[in-house]
Amino acid sequence: MRQLLTHIPIKIFENKIKILVGSKYVLATNSASSALLLACKGPSLKSGDLFWTAPNSFVATANCGVLCGLKIDFLDIDPDTWNISIEKLEKKLKIAKKKKRLPKLIIIVHLGGLPVNPIKLNNLSKKYKFKIIEDASHSLGGKYYSKNVGCSKWSDITIFSFHPVKIITTGEGGCCTTNKKKYYEKLKALRNNGIIKERKNFKFKNLGPWYYEQHSLGYNFRMNDIQSALGISQLKNLNIFVKKRNKIAKELRTAKYRTRIVKPKKGKGSFKRKKTSLLILYINIKTNYNSIIFR
Repeated sequence: MRQLLTHIPIKIFENKIKILVGSKYVLATNSASSALLLACKGPSLKSGDLFWTAPNSFVATANCGVLCGLKIDFLDIDPDTWNISIEKLEKKLKIAKKKKRLPKLIIIVHLGGLPVNPIKLNNLSKKYKFKIIEDASHSLGGKYYSKNVGCSKWSDITIFSFHPVKIITTGEGGCCTTNKKKYYEKLKALRNNGIIKERKNFKFKNLGPWYYEQHSLGYNFRMNDIQSALGISQLKNLNIFVKKRNKIAKELRTAKYRTRIVKPKKGKGSFKRKKTSLLILYINIKTNYNSIIFR
């Protein structure tokens, strides 16, 4: 009975996310912060290794690497998209190579749902030998180059957030997507206190259906049944949610009462996104200025 209650909903939810984004593996967690921390554990980096990330993101994007003992440095952003600047990143990598201070990991943020150019980033990762984690907290339902955000074709691991202000919600929650089996199996064990339940991975004889082994230290980062059930329901309305957000963004872009509006440029060609990108609207009411941010 315990297995029925704690496995079926999460497996259904993970499978639906897997089909949606087109990745081989999905691991649902109790928050996106947990997903980020697990993701940083995937590549087996060493304490003191360097990682780079964007400065204009929620603190969890930077915290995850620091909590793993990595040293952090921040990247410049593109004023047109508010994502990391690929051009400035390339210059920074050239300088870092000369100084022998190249990063082992770069965590990019698809701010407001607008994806960073994945192909250019992937080419740089091959040249400079760093891993890529996509913080796609804002980007469920988005696309780049006809591929869904989260397919992890050009990165090692992608994470999504299901916090109440995101595209869909599970009350609180997140997930990791990847195409690398070794990362999936490692993160799955870490999510469940380092426990292994697959018989093929046991080191000792299976003593019964209740038997399991702990192969490492880990965390209790599992998404629960109620969160999973809500996520399954929310996914049915994903396209509706995306369309509504884009409609609101369009109305704000064309509003007559605005005094000044700042918005990132849209991607060109096949570089697309479904979700509305970050939009800041300044409304002049007498001498007060209010900013509205849609994510």
